[in-house]
Amino acid sequence: MDLAWMLPAIVVVPLLSAAIVGYFRNTWSKTTVSWVACGSVAAAFAMVVALAVQYWGAAAAEPIRSGLTSWGSLASLGLVADGLSLWWALVVTGAGLLIHIYSTAYMREDESYGRFMAKLNFFIFAMSLLVLSDNFIGLAIGWGCVGLASYMLIGFYFTKPAAQNAAIKAFVMNIAGEAGLFAGIAFIYANFGSFKFDEVFGAIAQGQGVAALNLIGILLLIGAVAKSAQLPLHTWLPYAMEGPTPVSALIHAATMVTAGVYLVSRAYPIYEVASGAAMTVAWVGGLGALFGALVAAGQFDIKRVLAFSTLSQIGYMFLANGLGAYVAADFHFFTHAFFKACLFLAAGIVVHHYNGDQDIRHMGGLWYRDKFAGLTFGAAALALIGLPPFAGFFSKDEILLAAFSQGQWALFTIAVLAAGMTAFYNVRLFSLVFLGDAYVAPVRQVGKKRSRKQAEAAGADAQAHAHAHETPAAMKWPVAILAVLSVVSGWLFFGHVQLTALAPSFPTLDLHAEAINPVVAGLSVAVALVGGLISWYLYRPEGARRAVELNPLHKPGILYNMFYVDTLYDFLFVRPAKETAQFIGQLFDPRGIDGVVNGLGALARELGGVLRRWQNGLVRSYALTVFAGVVLVVAYYVFYV
Repeated sequence: MDLAWMLPAIVVVPLLSAAIVGYFRNTWSKTTVSWVACGSVAAAFAMVVALAVQYWGAAAAEPIRSGLTSWGSLASLGLVADGLSLWWALVVTGAGLLIHIYSTAYMREDESYGRFMAKLNFFIFAMSLLVLSDNFIGLAIGWGCVGLASYMLIGFYFTKPAAQNAAIKAFVMNIAGEAGLFAGIAFIYANFGSFKFDEVFGAIAQGQGVAALNLIGILLLIGAVAKSAQLPLHTWLPYAMEGPTPVSALIHAATMVTAGVYLVSRAYPIYEVASGAAMTVAWVGGLGALFGALVAAGQFDIKRVLAFSTLSQIGYMFLANGLGAYVAADFHFFTHAFFKACLFLAAGIVVHHYNGDQDIRHMGGLWYRDKFAGLTFGAAALALIGLPPFAGFFSKDEILLAAFSQGQWALFTIAVLAAGMTAFYNVRLFSLVFLGDAYVAPVRQVGKKRSRKQAEAAGADAQAHAHAHETPAAMKWPVAILAVLSVVSGWLFFGHVQLTALAPSFPTLDLHAEAINPVVAGLSVAVALVGGLISWYLYRPEGARRAVELNPLHKPGILYNMFYVDTLYDFLFVRPAKETAQFIGQLFDPRGIDGVVNGLGALARELGGVLRRWQNGLVRSYALTVFAGVVLVVAYYVFYV
């Protein structure tokens, strides 16, 4: 049975839903909006599953294709279902569906509920188009629409100045990256005469355009770095937490920020030949992995900790791609989508308990009042740390193995250190949020230790608080499913399954996915345990307050201020731009542009004054004017013609 018709349907159905929900958002009930918005994503997910079953169930896995439109020789837009696109589409629609369901409860009381769900639908459309396109033009269209969706969702609370600024910052940084992406695509067409993946990559395999591939690879990387919030275009990501928590889970954890990883994986024939560009990818990823883990250890906002954790984990994916371990990168994307989405959604439950307060210094003892949030958050955190048998262990091990087997000792060391810091900030986060005193905010008592019974009997205020913040089932079920996947998806899909799914997209490559290396795995686990134990010593419940008071990590400094990268950009770009605008506004604009306009007006006025003297109402003046005109015409024909 030919299922190619499902490809355009996967893209179109969420888009239609976004338009319909957006149009009827103020007339339909919230229940109807929920069913339509969630139903469209469920339909898209079901179609992706059907295509995946047909593709991977076939004896010879031939890509499933569907054409959309053709613009002559310039571009032919189409969609393709192969191993790589289906792997990503399953996460986009599957995780997207769970987050849609979570949003139906989390955003239920918001007066702009319909607008929010319409924008979530639009994002699913954009991301599906990005990963299913069979050409660079379709990818670029999806890329731009994803940026637009991100802008709209980050700035969802548009009356808040912080949300407005965060949305603008994300949009500007992504536009800077898109300049590189579009330039790279232009060079691809100039060198290969096509935008189609198959035609471009086939020409590269035949040795065409080799001289330009390093430049093309770097330009594509600029776009990938901006979209995936990697160094040095990462500064928009922590501010994007101004959007609602489901936005953080969907866009800034599970899918959108990993789009750069997809781009490099999809364009792997370019990076296989362009070794310089590939090593740049690897170093950007390695440094990003360590940078994000370090900065996460110095943040107070629970969602910012997770945001920098995302930067770090995507850094691992870039590192793998740069080393040619594309399956390892895509496998880590797969597991990361589950445990990071689970962390963000569980963080939404935590913030719900604290009336919107996101400062972890104001939290504590939540374990005694919400075991569900503690268990799911803890399972996802262990997956993020990468301890066996949790999902992150298997996918991270493949990345470390790629660096180890290739003798990239500097990158391997950086990645292992990042693993230790990952354990450090996760233990810190869990201890400050879930352990210690029950509902004591904002300041814990120094030196006073409570038993579990005392914590559970914290008083009527704590009980009333817990009762008032009972978590709805629509929020619990998606978090529970993601928590289970955070535990089992690693060993379920490790090895043969992921190779069968992804290997056809990366022929002739060493995929680093066949076995666990005990040396690499043992070292990474040992370093993670050391980092976790150091963090526990500092942030265990009886010493957490003292750690908060005395630990340099908790004083506004280099980690809290994100290594002052924002400050540097402000000095190099923002202030000069403001000064230039002020100069133009105060000097050049009024004296230059306005001066020219006012001068032309004055000239017209003076000329009008001269001509007005002739318009005096005297017949002799008009006759003299006509006579002078006749003389001039006659003179012209006599002397010049």
